[in-house]
Amino acid sequence: MIGPNFDAARAVLADLVALQPCASASNEIAALCADVTQSVISETFPGALVPVIDSAGSMQIDVAVPTMSDWRRLKPVLLAFAGPTLTGFDGVPEPFAAIDPIGARLQLAAPAVTAIMRLPADDRARVAALRAVLRARDTLACAPELQRSAPVPTSWLLARFQDYLNVGGRDAATGILDRLRSELRLDALNVKFLEVQLLAVFEDWAAIVDLPEFPSLCVARRTPAITAILLEALYQTHIAGPFDAVNVAETRAAFESSVQSFVQSMSIAAAPAGLRIGGWRLLGLETLSDPDRQDLFAILADRAQDLGWIADLLPAQAPLAPQGVEVAAPIDAAREALVQADAVDSIDLLADAMAAMARLSPDELALLRETMPFRPIVQATDELANIAPPTSWIAWLDRAGDPAFANALDIARRGKDEWEIGASTGDPVAVRALVAALEKVQGDELAAGRTTQALPYLVAWLQRDDEFPRAALSPVYGGLLTLFALGSARGATIYDSSQVLVEGLLASGLGQKAYRDLIADIDEIAGDGFGVDMIYWVLGLVESFMNAATPDASARETFLHRILARIVPIYGRLTRIQQIAVRLLSSELGWSPPGTPVTDVEPADDGLASRLAGLRIAIYSLTESSSRQAKAVLEEISPSVTVDTNADHGGSPRLRALAENSDLFVMTWLSAKHAATDFIREHRGSRTLLYSRGKGFSSIVRAIEAHLSKKA
Repeated sequence: MIGPNFDAARAVLADLVALQPCASASNEIAALCADVTQSVISETFPGALVPVIDSAGSMQIDVAVPTMSDWRRLKPVLLAFAGPTLTGFDGVPEPFAAIDPIGARLQLAAPAVTAIMRLPADDRARVAALRAVLRARDTLACAPELQRSAPVPTSWLLARFQDYLNVGGRDAATGILDRLRSELRLDALNVKFLEVQLLAVFEDWAAIVDLPEFPSLCVARRTPAITAILLEALYQTHIAGPFDAVNVAETRAAFESSVQSFVQSMSIAAAPAGLRIGGWRLLGLETLSDPDRQDLFAILADRAQDLGWIADLLPAQAPLAPQGVEVAAPIDAAREALVQADAVDSIDLLADAMAAMARLSPDELALLRETMPFRPIVQATDELANIAPPTSWIAWLDRAGDPAFANALDIARRGKDEWEIGASTGDPVAVRALVAALEKVQGDELAAGRTTQALPYLVAWLQRDDEFPRAALSPVYGGLLTLFALGSARGATIYDSSQVLVEGLLASGLGQKAYRDLIADIDEIAGDGFGVDMIYWVLGLVESFMNAATPDASARETFLHRILARIVPIYGRLTRIQQIAVRLLSSELGWSPPGTPVTDVEPADDGLASRLAGLRIAIYSLTESSSRQAKAVLEEISPSVTVDTNADHGGSPRLRALAENSDLFVMTWLSAKHAATDFIREHRGSRTLLYSRGKGFSSIVRAIEAHLSKKA
C-alpha cells in the first residue's frame, strides 16, 4: 500500500485510474494491469506497482515503496518472480521520468524508493510478466509479518491520550480516542467519558451538551471529574449569559427550564472533586429552588466568592435540622459509604467505604456480605484484597514499588482529577514530602517505571494549579523531569508532557545550578542521538530555551548548539518543512550545520509545496513571534500560499473573516484567549480547524504538515 493510511492510498488509486495508464492495451492486458494496480491499496503489499503504456507504445511498471525496510523486503521478491528474464528490472532504484504522469502522482505520496520495471514489446511476453508480478504480490500477501510490532497496552494508550491533552494536541488525542473505540479497548460509556474530557479541556461546552448521550451521561455512574464537567457545560451553555448580566429572573427561568432536570438526575449529595465556578453556581441555583436541600446548603456555606450574586439570595443560615438526630451506628455508616462508592466512581469514596468496613465487627461484616443490595458491592471491594487505594500522590508513590499494585496507572488516571492540589502548593512541608517521595522511587526499578508511565497524569494534576507554573513547586517539576530522564520507560516514548515541565521550570526562574541540572536532564532524555520522530520535540525545547530568560547564557548557548548538532546525522531524512525550521532556529543562534555531505542533501519532494499552493491559512496565537515564524516557513515552501496571523483577545470582524474564509485555521490552544476560541469555533462551523501542540512555531507547522499528509 502506498500512503500513510488506507484513505490516502484510495485517493492515489482513484487519481491513477482517472489517468488511464493502460488505455491502449488489449482487453487481456488491460485487465491484468488493473489487477496489478490494486497493489496501491493492498495492506499486505509493501508499496505500489502501476503498469503504464506511453504514447509510443512502450510499457513499464512504475514501482513506489514508502520506506527503505519495505524496499528491502520487496526487491528480492520482484527479482525472483519478474527479474531480468521477464522484465528489465535489475533491482536498482530509478527515478520516474518528468514526462510520466503516473510517476508524478506516485511521487506525491513521498515514496522512499522508486524503480521501473520495463516490459518487452511482445504482448505474449507482457502477459507473462504481468502474471509473474501478480504471483509476487500474492506471495507477499501470504508471507508472515516478521516485523509486526507488539500490541500497545490500553493503559499506555490512555496515558498517551492524557499526554496530548496536556499540550493542547486535540487532533492527536482524537486519534487515540478513535483507536480506543475502533479496537474495542473500552466499553462505550468509558469512551464517551473520554470524549467529554477531551471537549472539556478545550472548553467546547456546547459540544458536550449537544452530545446525543448527554441525558444518559447524567444518570450513569460517573467519576466526580465527569460530574464537574457536565455541570460546567450546562452552566456555560445555558446560564452564563443571563448570570453575567445579573438578570436574576432570566437566570432562574433558564435554570428551571433547561438545566434543573439534569442537575437533579445527577443525584449530587456532596461537591464533586474539581468542581468549577459554574458547577458551584448551579448547586446554588438548585438550593434556591429547593430550600430543603440542607446537604447542598452546607457545602455552599463558604463558597460565596464562587456563587457571586446567588450568595446574596441564600438564607443567612441553614434551615433547622430535625431534633434528636443520633450519630449513625458503624454498620449504618458502612452501608451509606458503600452506597456512595457504588453510585460514584471515586477512589476516595472507595477508600472511605473500605475504612468504614474495617470498623465493623466480624458479625456485622458477615451480615453486609449476605444482604442485598450490599453483597455485590462488598464482593467488589473484597477483590482489592482489603487494601484501600491511595488517596494522594505521596501515598501512590509509596505503593508504586509494590508488585501487587497492578492498577497503579488506573488509580493515577483518576487521582489526577480527585486528589487535592491546593495543599501541595501552599505548604512547604507538603512540597518537601512530595519531592522526597519522588526521590525515593528512583531507587526502585518498578516504582520508577510506573512513575515514568504516569508522567502525563502527574503533569495534568500539576496543571490544575491556578498559578501553574508556580516557583514553589519547581523542585517537584525538576524531580519529575529527572525521574523521567533516568527512567527506563522513556526509551519507549517521549511524552510531550516532559516539555510542559521544562517550560514550567524555565518560567519559574531557576538559579544557575538548577538551570544546569535542567540541561543535564534534557541531555539524558535526548541521548547521544535521536531519530526523526523526535525532531519536533527537540525543536520545541530549543524554542522554549530561546524564549526564556537564562541565569547562564554560556551554558544555554553551548547546550542549544549541542542539541542542534545532533540533528546533523539525520538532517537529510527530515521533511522540507522540518529542515526549514531547523535552519531558521539555527540562524537565530548564529549557528549553521557543518558542511557535510548529508546536510547538502536536498529533501525529496514530499508534495507539500503543491498541497500548500493556493491555500489560505489562518493562524491564531497570542505568541505573535511564533505566528510570524510559522508564516515565514510556509511561504518559503510555497510562495503562492496566503498566511494570515491573528492575536485578537476576543471576537473581531477580521477574526470572523479569517474563521469563515480560510481553507485551514490553526489554533494554538496553549496561547489563546477563551473568548476568541469560542468566537472562532462559532464562525468556523464544520470547516477544518487544527490545534497545535505547544506554543512555538514548530508546533504550528507540525499541525499543518500532519493534516496535509493525511490528505495526500
